[in-house]
Amino acid sequence: MRYISIILISASFLAGQSGSTVYFKDGLTETVPNSTNQWLLIGGMIGTGIAYKYDDTFNDYVQNNGLMPHQMAVFGDHWGIGGQLLLWGVLAKSENKNEKLRYASTAFVANGLLTYGLKFGIGRNRPNGKNKRSFPSGHTSNSFLTATIAQEIYGSKIGIPAYILAGVTGLSRIHDNEHYLSDVIFGAVLGMAVGRGFGQIYKQSSSPIVGVIPQGQQLKVYLIWPL
Repeated sequence: MRYISIILISASFLAGQSGSTVYFKDGLTETVPNSTNQWLLIGGMIGTGIAYKYDDTFNDYVQNNGLMPHQMAVFGDHWGIGGQLLLWGVLAKSENKNEKLRYASTAFVANGLLTYGLKFGIGRNRPNGKNKRSFPSGHTSNSFLTATIAQEIYGSKIGIPAYILAGVTGLSRIHDNEHYLSDVIFGAVLGMAVGRGFGQIYKQSSSPIVGVIPQGQQLKVYLIWPL
């Protein structure tokens, strides 16, 4: 429910933004054809396939020996949602906030639709038997999407710590017996791919427009940044 609330918040923001449908479509289009993303997705699928063979063995080990301190696992679980809320707060107070918020909201909605489409389409049982929405991990895909958005907008100084925290979230889901290793690996790859795909549209939309105005015998070059 907490994860779905992020999707609803994102969707409500998009409802009041013009051109969001085109932005959403273009972002999805950039997610797969992007050459870097293609290697990312291929590597992620290979890693997911390998992990799938050892999911039960790895899960048994973790449940018997633990994967991290309990408090770290609690933090990782809460960061799965808290990180997105923190990002929204930072973006809302930043320059060119409308474009940044549109990037984040369209990416969150797309990631949510893809994640839950796979969850209900595949119907994999969670290791704890709670339900059949184990694959992929929504907390993980959302956290890695958040980290990728931070990386695309603010660079590595913010992106790298965000990726580390996203990794803690993913591992906490295994520690808590909510997901298998393969669920987490694919969730991480999905979040990064979506974030990078929509990031391409964000960069294109936020790039300055170059214009030229004739002034007598000279030409004046000017730049306009989107609002």
